[in-house]
Amino acid sequence: MTRFALVLGFPRSGGTLLRRILDQHPDVSCPAEPWLTTACARFLTDIAAEGVPIGVRTGLGFAGIAEAEVTEALRGLLFRFHAQMAQGKPVWVEKSGFDLFHLPALADLLVGHARFICLVRHPLDVIASNLDLAARMGRFMPEMDPYFAQHPIAIEALAAAWADRTQAMLDFAAAQGEAAVVARFEDLVADPVATLAPVFGLLDVAAMDAAQIAAAVVAPARPGLGDWKQGGEGLTAAPVGRWTKTIPRRSAAGLMDRLGPLMARLNYEVLPQPRRPTRADAIRQMVVAARLPAGPKA
Repeated sequence: MTRFALVLGFPRSGGTLLRRILDQHPDVSCPAEPWLTTACARFLTDIAAEGVPIGVRTGLGFAGIAEAEVTEALRGLLFRFHAQMAQGKPVWVEKSGFDLFHLPALADLLVGHARFICLVRHPLDVIASNLDLAARMGRFMPEMDPYFAQHPIAIEALAAAWADRTQAMLDFAAAQGEAAVVARFEDLVADPVATLAPVFGLLDVAAMDAAQIAAAVVAPARPGLGDWKQGGEGLTAAPVGRWTKTIPRRSAAGLMDRLGPLMARLNYEVLPQPRRPTRADAIRQMVVAARLPAGPKA
């Protein structure tokens, strides 16, 4: 029996590391990002025009083709492509970076027909890594556009997106019961054997031991999109806490109103929020500044 699973997680949450490990399992195929599930979600997504949904399912509905037939045909296409890529392996897993932004459509397509691996990572490290990725790409991915429309400052837009999408993912995982597992990136790099045990159980395959996992991380991987950074450096905790090198602590603390509740739920340390200056503080700062010696004249 063929089994399909989807890796969900905010971009730059360790999905590429996970997929490299899974793809080295003798029974699991997890190719470099094929963007199949993202394309399926976009195919199924309607746009609203004066309150009327316009899209494939609506259009085919007028032709007498039921929504269930559309999703079944699309699911069959998705699985056929994975069968071609799997090279005989019985378990197929897809990781495509922005699937989390298309969760409702993917739920329509895959719930009851797939299992779900949900990966989370410290949001400040996620923000730092996405800033790095955007600098290399020259822009943020289009899925981020609605968040930038509300939050012009990049770290605030990324924080809003992480909180929104991660909450949706955790709610979705809870609704799937035994068909979903949640794992943290930090636990994956610290104790891969224990962290991956529920994942292998979900996929119903034999677990990999520490030596097999370590070898999988540095093994030559199938080339593709999404592997620009994860390479042969081995399993390392170096990316944990990377935000401290790129995001000022005060700026990070200012995001805790939005990030803090979910961080606490996921057992991440919540930064103390900076104290807002009072009116007295502002007057005191003005008085101190007035007493400072003037700088040299131009």
